[in-house]
Amino acid sequence: SSKVNHVFDGDIIKTDGTTVLGADDKAGVTIMLWMINHKVPGLYYFFIGEEVGCIGSGKLAQDWVNSEFSYTVSKVVSFDRRSTCSVITHQWYGRCCSDEFAEELSLRLNSTGQRLKLEPDDTGVLTDSAQFMDIVSECTNISVGYYREHTTSESQDIEYLQKLCKVVCKINWENLPVMR
Repeated sequence: SSKVNHVFDGDIIKTDGTTVLGADDKAGVTIMLWMINHKVPGLYYFFIGEEVGCIGSGKLAQDWVNSEFSYTVSKVVSFDRRSTCSVITHQWYGRCCSDEFAEELSLRLNSTGQRLKLEPDDTGVLTDSAQFMDIVSECTNISVGYYREHTTSESQDIEYLQKLCKVVCKINWENLPVMR
């Protein structure tokens, strides 16, 4: 294992180019830990194996029907999207959340005074929330501010990540519209 040599360039953190930063996944974990610390109501999962085929989330999705939460969970939100602008409406093989859900979530996150510019985006690829698309009404993935993931030139916009941590604690997640 290589030592990660961090390089700061204003609000951007990256490495010296000899290792991968790991912002893809670490940024999402940071946000969820921030939400837990600020007592944002929710059921939080930290899955193993997302980068190698969503192993942990896939296993839970298979067992979901028999779980105690299968009838009470109507939203699954991942924090694992590149850039600073997306609330994903389509992943992998189809629609993962309604336009109404994505529009309202974008509006709420953008109206918290942090000058975010999130909007519905239908170009999602695959992350853990996709494993629940057929069994949970609204599943999405939100941009966390990383770029060039899985490469030695990966970077993370720390200012955006800090803003996102603040706004996810200010909005009401419980009463977002469930349309699918």
